[in-house]
Amino acid sequence: MRNIRLLIEYEGTHYAGWQAQAGHPTIQGKLAEAIEKLTGSPVNLTGASRTDAGVHAWGQVANFKTASRIPLPGIIQALNSILPEDIVIKDAAEVPPDFDSRRNSNGKTYLYRVLNRRYPSSIMRNFTWFVYQPVDVDLMRKGAKHMIGEKDFSSFRAADSDARHSIREVTSIEISEKPEGMIEFEVMWTAFLRHMVRIMVGTLVTLGKGKLKPDDIKTIIEAKNREAAAMTAPPQGLFLVKVEYAEEIAIRVEKSHK
Repeated sequence: MRNIRLLIEYEGTHYAGWQAQAGHPTIQGKLAEAIEKLTGSPVNLTGASRTDAGVHAWGQVANFKTASRIPLPGIIQALNSILPEDIVIKDAAEVPPDFDSRRNSNGKTYLYRVLNRRYPSSIMRNFTWFVYQPVDVDLMRKGAKHMIGEKDFSSFRAADSDARHSIREVTSIEISEKPEGMIEFEVMWTAFLRHMVRIMVGTLVTLGKGKLKPDDIKTIIEAKNREAAAMTAPPQGLFLVKVEYAEEIAIRVEKSHK
């Protein structure tokens, strides 16, 4: 059996998230259907991140095992011809049998985009959170510093999260201002909790509006209570940018692709 790793880009607007759900269109469901159609056999498709409904990805990683001998370029071309246009296979590689896109991941990078100006965008409406009120970026940067490190992020965890615990490590939060009122939050971490980035961004934007102080973020974290944090930012501004793997696995993946 071959173990095939896929690098996937998708627009999540019309899907109920990554994970397959009966009666709902999902990214995992569409991909599994396309792979079965190509190979002639059902597959168990494992994704690195279970993105929520409306969330997008530039660098989702998934893997599946198959007896098919279709060459990698053929897999990419064939799947892209079968899949809807809002799901694209960017790359495929044959990886070791024990590679698991979820369990072997040791870091993820997410990007959240806020459109902060007087008027919304007809083009970017499905890819940004439109915030009319002015926000102070410097205040948000000061508050974000309290989120860096290994902490109990219970206050930034969705009520329906099934994680066993809330200890997570955020390695970096970069907040940058772009042209036309765009503010980008780039968050890097080893693992995440359900809605964690969105709650973090919603809380930082509340801070940027002057409704919180930077040191309040520390108090919110110490509360270990979801009600202590602010709103959950809407899903459409969130993108899974990249999934990181240990160096030795990354090298083996690269060699397998050559």
